[in-house]
Amino acid sequence: MKFQSHDFCIVGAGPAGLTLAQRLTAAGKSVLIVERNDRPGGLSKSYDYDGHIFDTGPKRFHTDDPIVKDFITEVLAMHEIGRSTLVHFADRYFNWPLKSSELWKMPPQISVRAALDMVRKKKDLDLTTFRDYIRLQYGDTLYNIFFKPYTQKFLRWSADDIHSDWASTGINRTVIDERVKANSLFDLLKGLTLPKKIDTKFLYPMEGGFGGFFDRLFDICESTGCLDFLPSDSIAAIEDKGDAFQATTRGGRELAFETLIWTGNLNDLAALVGDEAFELKYLNTIFFNVIAREEAVRNNRAQWIYMSRGDSLVSRITCMREFHGSTTPAGYYNFICEVTDSQSEPRFFDKAQGLTDPVLAEMEAMKFLKSRRGVEAVHVNPVVDTYPIYHRRYKQAFGGAVRTVKGFSRRVHLLGRSGAYWYNNSDHSIRMALDFAEKLLRDPERHFDHRQYFGGSVKDEHSDEHLTT
Repeated sequence: MKFQSHDFCIVGAGPAGLTLAQRLTAAGKSVLIVERNDRPGGLSKSYDYDGHIFDTGPKRFHTDDPIVKDFITEVLAMHEIGRSTLVHFADRYFNWPLKSSELWKMPPQISVRAALDMVRKKKDLDLTTFRDYIRLQYGDTLYNIFFKPYTQKFLRWSADDIHSDWASTGINRTVIDERVKANSLFDLLKGLTLPKKIDTKFLYPMEGGFGGFFDRLFDICESTGCLDFLPSDSIAAIEDKGDAFQATTRGGRELAFETLIWTGNLNDLAALVGDEAFELKYLNTIFFNVIAREEAVRNNRAQWIYMSRGDSLVSRITCMREFHGSTTPAGYYNFICEVTDSQSEPRFFDKAQGLTDPVLAEMEAMKFLKSRRGVEAVHVNPVVDTYPIYHRRYKQAFGGAVRTVKGFSRRVHLLGRSGAYWYNNSDHSIRMALDFAEKLLRDPERHFDHRQYFGGSVKDEHSDEHLTT
């Protein structure tokens, strides 16, 4: 099969790729999306098992950005929901952000040691490292018993070799109430004296799960007549002919297009455009979608539940009904368990099916699940390239990747969580894509800096000059 020539080829049909495609097709540009999976949605797909709907992990729209909010509500009707998060720590459940009553649940020795950390001076800190950033903000005690073991379990990487940008994007974002900052333990404790916490609101689709939004967005793109979609395939070779690219796919299709937007794994792009390997690392995640009867689940329920123990398999639980009742039939309380795995040194991904029993055993041990006898089915969903890993050399590695891509062609652009190598929420991917569409359609020569969307707070000598495209 041979496609006609297109103005743009977008690799990856996730939030960034679909948003960009919508803007380009609405402007009359011909767009080809090449997607390695059999359907669009990327990391924001939802799965429907006879009316039991599961997202790809915890998903909801949170944005105070009117541009993003207008885009979201134009695409699909939304339901406004609140926020609920729990942390399972020291064999107990804590609300997050903390409430004053939660402090009494902590073991006394931990509370005392953490409080003393606040007044101890710390010397010779390297704030570009995750370790010292957390030690300064939260103290040695919480770093050693909570942040370090959880981070190493989640990232499958030494916490001592993680950049501080992981903390400023991943941890500080968990406190959304703008009056309760998470920049330090002192800030958290000070926030407990507030008379009333702001009732933060989120948006969630009224039907179809979170992925229902991106299914609708894809339909809008197709309705323009300007979109071709190539699922279950990927680019195997590409050549820049000066005014256009010629490419072939692993499925044997021949492609031609003027501009390439890459939202996938950058190591796959390296294999196409350069000889050197990028030192960029990604995580894979196994999602265990558990269909459970209502009576089998205890009352420790929230949208997200984080598992702090470093020796547990599961990092996070997502409870689907807490997002919208349409996801879960009456009489059921369905949930998702996440197990992350390294791509470079995998331990779990190839034997995902065999982990079902250990995962359910952990749910019983932490007193979330009363008994696995109440579980009717577990659908195991392994997903690749779920998170970038911010090791301490990631900025140099990403800078090298950008230089390699620019050396191949100035008409290749990077976008999204994997392509721009930036851990972000769907809201941020949407805004990045909307702004990038403006550049492509209105001012192609305008400099576009992906890092203006980045949540990192610590600058170093590798920060800015290497990270733009």
